[in-house]
Amino acid sequence: MSLTRKIALAGLAAAMVATPTLSQAAQSSAAPTGKVLDLLTSDRASMLLPLGGELHQDLAFDSRVTDAVLAPTAAQRRAAGALRGAKVTWNRTGTPRSITVPGGFLSGPSSQEPVDLARGWLADHAAAFGLSARDIDSLEVVRDHELPKIHARVVSFVQTFGGITSGFGAILTVVIDKQGRVVSYAGDPVRATRLQGSFDLSAGQALQRTIRSLGPDLKSWTAVPTGDTQGGYEVFKAGGLVSTQWVRRIAFPTAAGGRAAFATLVVKSMDEAYAVIVDAQTGKPLLRKSLVQHSEGTVYENYPGAKKGGKPVVKSFDATKASPGGWVDPTGAAGIPGPTTLGNNANAAIAWTVPLVAADQYNRPISPTSEFNYEFPDSWGSSNGATGSFVADANAAATNLFYHHNRIHDTYYEFGFTETGGNFQLINDPSSGALPLGGDPIMGGAQSGALNLTAAVLPLGRNNANMLTLPDGIPGFTNMYLWEFVDDVFEAPARDGDFDASIIEHEYAHGLTNRYVGGGGLGSLGSEQSGAMGEGWGDFFAMNDLFRRNLTRTAVTAPYVGDPDRGIRNWNYAKSPATYGDYGYDLSGPEVHSDGEIWTATLWTLRTRILRSVGGNHRKASDIAQHLVMDAMPISPPSPSMLDMRDAILTAGELRYGKKYTDLIWAAFAERGFGASASTVDGADTDPVPGFDVLDKKQNGRLTLEVVNASAGGPVKGVRVLGGLFEGRATPITTTNAKGLASAPMAGGSHTLTLQAPGFGIQRLKVTVPKGRSVSRTVKLRPNLLSESSGAKVVSTSSQSDALPATNAFDDTEATAWRTEEVDTVYNEGKPATTVVELAKRSVIDTVNVSVVKPVGMPRFAAAKQVSVQTSMDGKKWKTAQVATFSFKDPRPTVADMMMKTFKLKKKTKANFVRVVPNKVFGDTAAYGNTAIVAEVQAFGKATGIKPKQPKPDKPVTTQGSVAVGNIAQGSLLGLDPYRPGATELTWTGSCGAVPVGNGIDAWFTKLPEGAGDGLHAVTYEGSVPIGEFLTYAYDKDCQPLTGGFALFGETAPIPAGAAYVGFLLLYGGGASFDVTISEPR
Repeated sequence: MSLTRKIALAGLAAAMVATPTLSQAAQSSAAPTGKVLDLLTSDRASMLLPLGGELHQDLAFDSRVTDAVLAPTAAQRRAAGALRGAKVTWNRTGTPRSITVPGGFLSGPSSQEPVDLARGWLADHAAAFGLSARDIDSLEVVRDHELPKIHARVVSFVQTFGGITSGFGAILTVVIDKQGRVVSYAGDPVRATRLQGSFDLSAGQALQRTIRSLGPDLKSWTAVPTGDTQGGYEVFKAGGLVSTQWVRRIAFPTAAGGRAAFATLVVKSMDEAYAVIVDAQTGKPLLRKSLVQHSEGTVYENYPGAKKGGKPVVKSFDATKASPGGWVDPTGAAGIPGPTTLGNNANAAIAWTVPLVAADQYNRPISPTSEFNYEFPDSWGSSNGATGSFVADANAAATNLFYHHNRIHDTYYEFGFTETGGNFQLINDPSSGALPLGGDPIMGGAQSGALNLTAAVLPLGRNNANMLTLPDGIPGFTNMYLWEFVDDVFEAPARDGDFDASIIEHEYAHGLTNRYVGGGGLGSLGSEQSGAMGEGWGDFFAMNDLFRRNLTRTAVTAPYVGDPDRGIRNWNYAKSPATYGDYGYDLSGPEVHSDGEIWTATLWTLRTRILRSVGGNHRKASDIAQHLVMDAMPISPPSPSMLDMRDAILTAGELRYGKKYTDLIWAAFAERGFGASASTVDGADTDPVPGFDVLDKKQNGRLTLEVVNASAGGPVKGVRVLGGLFEGRATPITTTNAKGLASAPMAGGSHTLTLQAPGFGIQRLKVTVPKGRSVSRTVKLRPNLLSESSGAKVVSTSSQSDALPATNAFDDTEATAWRTEEVDTVYNEGKPATTVVELAKRSVIDTVNVSVVKPVGMPRFAAAKQVSVQTSMDGKKWKTAQVATFSFKDPRPTVADMMMKTFKLKKKTKANFVRVVPNKVFGDTAAYGNTAIVAEVQAFGKATGIKPKQPKPDKPVTTQGSVAVGNIAQGSLLGLDPYRPGATELTWTGSCGAVPVGNGIDAWFTKLPEGAGDGLHAVTYEGSVPIGEFLTYAYDKDCQPLTGGFALFGETAPIPAGAAYVGFLLLYGGGASFDVTISEPR
């Protein structure tokens, strides 16, 4: 079965119920791929790096996450069926998620006003939604937006409950073309429209309870209103925090109706900001999500030193079509040049004192003549990051940031992100309509936090960038940081991020996507997959613009601060092998930046195909691609999955270009595993099933594999057939049955497949599938001669950690690893560790596979960079058969550098024994290079009669636990806060090796069954707690916390490799009782 970690911030009212195709036969990867937040591992600093802002992702949760799925009623299905030719998908609340007619329309032409037409269409089909005519009448318009140049209108409504407007989702979006035809619908409404509960608390009381719950240091925080409103929110004084705070009365949509609630926008710092929705009757949190995403003047159009756009140029800051008042006119209308970097679209300032917004916002470049022509001496870089050297670069940095913010504003405006789309402007054009709010230019902090480099803020004040997007009408905040070399963490030269155009645009794009997708609002990007797309869009827009302006032909993000060929990502996007089935592939497990790379690579594949179709014209290709991607955003449902957004792009393409690019779009998505047979449970699913076929079946073939044992003959059952190169946390297209057969539709062409099974290791093959034909192929799979499932056994090892033993290197999967014992010295300076494997029978080895992919939570610089594979006939005399070498390009090794390599031996070798020696690791410090990690070593060759055995998963083990009373002062509530033991944990002192003697006071600790800390097991808590929240953590054998975050009952979370205990930490409330189930979901 597929293990899916339900990410807490997922808005379940927006979740689609998918109908599986090949997923019925597919199985999950060998390892759980749920999201794990590393707070306290030795690799933590490197994990918090590039374009990172999701430090607090696992603080997010949605109280609806475990609600039962509601099916549409028979009456709804009948009504939906009456929509001739319509394709309907459903939310898990039993309402339509999307309605389209592929290649057609949902209505005929009309001359009605778009808002009236949209409401009328919803009313005509209210039965399909399970809503009444009165429910449709009570919908409020939240967006009436025209897509540029094609005069199509996007009309978004929001549900109301007893007169109270929904504050998170419950959006219904209708798209109308210029002929007045309804093109599509998308949304996440609920059927029950009654208001549940009452507003017993005041706005101030709700905010006060929320902020006080964020940590013991805030227990005395008091809400004091300013008397102002912004964007519909009441404004409260900062009260010692870095910003004012905001509260709004809302209804929180659930399947039972709208819950009376308050939406609070809590800004503790610019890297710790949350939208928290609390029950207006009890004050109990209902939802929490992070609001932060981490990532004439003389300027650099690309970055200093780039082949193109790498020299300083003077650019006009005067009026443009999108900014008629010019860039330095703070009114946006007068057209009078201003004396500093403050305008209608952007406010850029030097923010040295704290790693926040431009707190020192009056520290700006000043020019009475509005000529901001500052030399960039690059003092920070040329001095290799000398203390205080950045001061000489500051005015040039702020000017460059200001230029790019305005340039991006104008570009996005041209492609549709205008006032009615919720863009960032101090004053909006009065002719743009009544809905836009204004009052919200982008606030940019240059050299953010440069003077406040304490240990606590190191991950924020260096090697980073972020964006805090608040609702329309409240300014957004973005920060650029200095970058510098950190040994065995981020090994790059000293650079100023204010001069990398791709970083600046990546961060600004977070503002676009949070406000433009799915009707805007707090629920626009409220799921794991939509969060990953948020990161992916940022990279795509940055590269697409640079290609449009002929400033680069290398598809990378952040080349100035990273590697010129791949920036700070895993690959150059033109070379990325990542597909939808690889979700969670990276060293951190499911993570928005890593999985966002899948989305960027897919959009780049789309752009590449468009480029070929327009004869290599990059400007034209960039414009078409940007229209497709941006047009799709407002017409998608809230919190979209990647498949939702694929469908929106298809609709957008037909809306703007007819059917000209439909086949091309399908081909691009199918190439990356987003084909017609792909499926996902919802946007929170981290194990989506890939499909590599297109909608037009004539363009597909069918591939059937018959897998047989090359050593002993006979079919091989349980072979995972994966699309692409990844194995460890990837989800297969399909899995072989008892006859060794597996079949799947695939677009015509060449495909790379990876086959994995216990006893057979990981083996790749290329197949060609002809269009319109079925093809069968027999695959003779050779056993992995080093696998325990093939009868081999580890007979000796000189060093291994208790949780990650040497046997992990011979278990046929990259999801686990062998790790040597940690020492106080550098591994490379000592004697290398060794492990000896005795084969089941004498063999002739001709091929070796080696992988050094590190487990989640382990230091990446501890991965072996050189591994010797030696053979022996007697276990005494050894000869080296292969030395596997791994290397990386600065600033750090990535999964692309560590993943499995296959070596064909120059000379076949006979063996009874094999010895594996990790000679060297990447790291050279005792902090991160004091241990060696080898993920997998496999050997293949000639050996007869080997019949691998399929291991059986461990049976689930369930125990009971209970906690008397909550304690807010335990765990780590805010990602950068130090971990604090509670009363129960303090009784652990001196007794590690058993559960704490005070188990159950404010926490409950469970000792894991033997072997459950291998990275393949998971934990589920089921039970109840009256009005309270809790954290769950995993701990190592020394009782030190490894990973953790907020959790909900019913969630299944992966147990990280190296764990020996799991803990349930109750924060408040009391009387919690629950079952703890440890399982191995193979």
